[in-house]
Amino acid sequence: MEWDQPVIDERELARTYDGGAYADPWTAVLDYQAVMRYASHHPDNGSYAISTALDIPRSRVRPWTENKSKPDPVRGIETARDCGWLDATYRDTEFTVLNTLVANIFSGGSIDAERYQPWFALNHRHRRSHVIDVLEETGLGFEFYHEDDAGRATEVRPTEGATVLGRTLAVLGAPLGSKTEIEDLTLPWYLEEAPYETREMFVLAYLANRAIHHRDKDTVHIQEERPQSYLDELAALIEDVSKEAVTVGEQQVTISAAAARSLGLQPRYRTPATTSE
Repeated sequence: MEWDQPVIDERELARTYDGGAYADPWTAVLDYQAVMRYASHHPDNGSYAISTALDIPRSRVRPWTENKSKPDPVRGIETARDCGWLDATYRDTEFTVLNTLVANIFSGGSIDAERYQPWFALNHRHRRSHVIDVLEETGLGFEFYHEDDAGRATEVRPTEGATVLGRTLAVLGAPLGSKTEIEDLTLPWYLEEAPYETREMFVLAYLANRAIHHRDKDTVHIQEERPQSYLDELAALIEDVSKEAVTVGEQQVTISAAAARSLGLQPRYRTPATTSE
């Protein structure tokens, strides 16, 4: 993939939606665009004439032309484009934001598998967690949950545009639902061809949530109930970014002191809150 080309395909975003009468939701987008284009060129034609000319059922054409309604995939694409996500290349701030949020889904969050609502757990920095700054960068509103519950990590959830954000993160490879139940969990597909800066940001965001530091040594480790293949993949990514040794054990990735120093990790001597996701 060229680094100066958009990373996200709007067709894949459309296909996260229920197509209704369409087997492929992307077809609904194409039909809507064709109807709008035809209507703009033939402003005196009604829904019946447009339906006949384009061979699209009038029951679909009429709401689009007369009621100004739009298929859900069209609305989702428009929202994502307005946010700058569909035109973003690896080098753009908008993609850096998305990449960081994907890392947070893997390391301390989740996306509802049915509604595509994302949520993110705050790390030990609480309201100074980096995910707050990143969400502010999206321009979307957000709310906090469980702040007064000592038994749960505080969560932050986007409000406006939340499900479109969740769908966009899913297109980039963020998992849906509980990660502990995904047997073939893998890191995001785009990291394989991404520039170093993108891979580094993913690793740093991930470790900000999951790294466990020690008082008596500079070694850092991650403790996670994930498939061994996933831990192997994660360790390989961290090693590639740090250029120093990273090893894998049972449900654990160990980052050598040299790798930790290379990544600029700052000791904090505490274990991250355990989450079920």
